[in-house]
Amino acid sequence: MERGEICYLQAKAVAEVTGTLDPEAAGVVEAMVVPKMPGQSVGQTRRALNRAVLKADPRGAEVRHRRRREDRTIWHRAAEDGMATWTAFLPAPQAAQLDAAVDAHAATFAEDGRTLNQKRVDALYDLVVNRPAGTDTPAGGATRGGRSAAVVQVTVSMDTLIGVDEEPGQLKGYGPVSATAAREVAFAPGTIWRRLITHPKTGLLVKTDPTAYKPTAETQRHVIARDMTCTFPSCQMPAHRCDLDHIEPFNHQDPQAGGRTEPDNLMPLCRRHHLLKHRTEWQVQRDPDTGEVRWTAPTGHTYTNPPHSHTT
Repeated sequence: MERGEICYLQAKAVAEVTGTLDPEAAGVVEAMVVPKMPGQSVGQTRRALNRAVLKADPRGAEVRHRRRREDRTIWHRAAEDGMATWTAFLPAPQAAQLDAAVDAHAATFAEDGRTLNQKRVDALYDLVVNRPAGTDTPAGGATRGGRSAAVVQVTVSMDTLIGVDEEPGQLKGYGPVSATAAREVAFAPGTIWRRLITHPKTGLLVKTDPTAYKPTAETQRHVIARDMTCTFPSCQMPAHRCDLDHIEPFNHQDPQAGGRTEPDNLMPLCRRHHLLKHRTEWQVQRDPDTGEVRWTAPTGHTYTNPPHSHTT
């Protein structure tokens, strides 16, 4: 920080995240994360720290998680104009299931002028207040009322899945979770497993799918799981709420000539940054070997969005 390589907020994040660890574990976490911090934003540093804690001290992380589970609660406070804020503090896998259930139910609502956020609030209320007592969602299907089944995605290594390793998993929309939490999601009733291939050294997803203008469902799942968020620098919009954009434009006259619809030529972009890319002179390149995405602004300045590794 004295040399100006990292900012105060990054150093503060290190102190906060490692504050509950013993000195040895804190040193391991610091050694894992600090070399990459000069090229990271504050948010990227904090996410890297959280994953490093799970890798350096998996048993301690599980003990701390069990303690924090005891603090789960719900509270609300009044706001102006007859409104209120309703908040829940709960384990991340449960939060992911709630999010997925709300999104799935909101998707069944008609296009009646409500925004997505308005539909999500109405869906939450409907699921909690109007759902008949004693009704359950069948595994892999819709509820008895016709509601769509919720989908929760966790990425985990095979070694962790079978219990021979404690490598953290990645819960879509929430970040790293302990191996125990990842296994709980993976072995929940009705779970469907999909295999994703990763590079043994970099941890990047490396699967390739056939060429077509519209990505197949398998290709979409692959790109969303690989990048996890919008690939514009520092944007944290979840990838499953983004558009999948061709880095090299798709050639409608001759698809074989360029712009192939395959993972290396696709990236998630939120609607704002998707429009920015196509309506301005921003340029983007993705390194297929490292997964690094480099953006060049109309001013000539460059910004790098590092890849998400599923092993580091």
